[in-house]
Amino acid sequence: MPRHTDLMKAALLPILLAVLGCASHLSAAVTLTELEDRIRVMIDGEVFTEWRHKDWVGPYLYPVIGPNGENLTRHFPMKAGVAGEDADHPHHRSIRFSHSDVNGFNFWWSPPKPKPGQSAEVKLEKVERISSGQTGEVVLHNQWLGDGKLVLREQVRLVFTPLANRQVLMDYDVELQAADAPVVFGDKRDGGLLVRVAGTMKVESEKGERGSGTIVNSRGDRNEAAWGKRAEWTDYFGPDASGKTVGIAMFDHPANLRFPTHWHARTYGLMTANRFGTDHFKGNYGDHKTVVCRPHGTNCPACTSHSGDFTLAAGQKLALRNRFYFHHGDAQVAQVAAHYRAYTADPDAVLGRMRALQQERKWKELIEQFGAEDFARWPVGASGKVSEALHLRGQIYSFLKDGPHAETDLKAATKLAPSNAAIWLTLGENYVNNLNNDEQALAAYRQAFAITGKGQGWQPLTATVSIARILTSQVKPDEALAVLGQYGDLAGMAPTWRIQLLRAYGHAYAAQGKEKESLAKFREALALEPRP
Repeated sequence: MPRHTDLMKAALLPILLAVLGCASHLSAAVTLTELEDRIRVMIDGEVFTEWRHKDWVGPYLYPVIGPNGENLTRHFPMKAGVAGEDADHPHHRSIRFSHSDVNGFNFWWSPPKPKPGQSAEVKLEKVERISSGQTGEVVLHNQWLGDGKLVLREQVRLVFTPLANRQVLMDYDVELQAADAPVVFGDKRDGGLLVRVAGTMKVESEKGERGSGTIVNSRGDRNEAAWGKRAEWTDYFGPDASGKTVGIAMFDHPANLRFPTHWHARTYGLMTANRFGTDHFKGNYGDHKTVVCRPHGTNCPACTSHSGDFTLAAGQKLALRNRFYFHHGDAQVAQVAAHYRAYTADPDAVLGRMRALQQERKWKELIEQFGAEDFARWPVGASGKVSEALHLRGQIYSFLKDGPHAETDLKAATKLAPSNAAIWLTLGENYVNNLNNDEQALAAYRQAFAITGKGQGWQPLTATVSIARILTSQVKPDEALAVLGQYGDLAGMAPTWRIQLLRAYGHAYAAQGKEKESLAKFREALALEPRP
């Protein structure tokens, strides 16, 4: 485990970066102007990018001018005939967000002459807010239309933050809201937030002709190996038209759905954060080369499985946050990892990263990253998030058999959220499994039961079984049976919990010396066990 001083340095790094970032852009002016068919973004009087929303079936950002004054994204199809560019995939328009299966409509690309059931377009509904200054911001609303009918509404928030040496951070946040019916985002590899890099930056052409670019992600996967992998960020860097190395890094916010996202990263110049595809990213990209996905083919197993489909209920919203970092040099020179840590220093991001590490069972890594985090220093009003973070870290300490640290975190969490039965249960388990303190465990379990009251949910039943187990071990079977007796004949209870309660009865009767009653309960529990 890293030394405390190392952890403190790591914790301070995002703060230092934020300070340096603010100092570096104080002299830069960001100006946003709404025109008839686009929103223009200028930094220090020069065009950085434009939000174009009328010249195609969906909006996109183009051009994207890099720190050397050269475009960082491919010109085609907005500008044809540029040397070194491949004239393929005309829907890969610089930077845009879409998906190829939204209630069956393909917003990823639209055929020139769509047939009924194939028309998909995104139209601007209104511009809510535009602001200029040391940073620039625009908030706008779009309608996603399938065959002319509203499928969902989209709010887009773009924030432009200049850094030193003409580098730029751009936040690209979307909030999707289903209309009057549920919206299903199909498990497809074509979808998400995409960037198609300049032809000079690609790793290779689709024909295999070697380029000068590189793809690298936060997990260390490079080029072809980065395709389909989950990662916190991915960086695509290479020479711009001036011959100098530049890069486009894309960050996935930990609060996002299915963090960390899969990356549809292609060596011919595409980088897409796609959280709606799952089965399509299993194996290697080569596995799909001879497979045609729906609706044009029926031999794709991933299309058939639908295991990654995500449904947004009618009226429900889904918020997604991402950040672009347009930079000089490669990922190491640009300190992409450090900028990502700065981006993810807020409570929502920290909790998202902790949850992801917990789900991946990377418990030691979680403690290495967040063991020195002082959650009490989070903003006023974030007590719910603080208690969740303390509970989560305390639970991991308990799993790692570090009882004292777990106790400290969990007791602090109960002070912030005294009515959260789950925290009391975790505290009780830590006393039993790590600190061998039955009396404190009983107090914690009883507090959990007092909060929930008798019921057939997992919390009151866990508390009941745990209390009975401890009382039986203390040779207090009469008290254990009284606790269990609150549930009567256990009628209507789920078999899993009924089995646990019957076993607890069996142990308590055995402690009383009532062998006949004990065997009867154990046999009843055995009869409920699922058959192989």
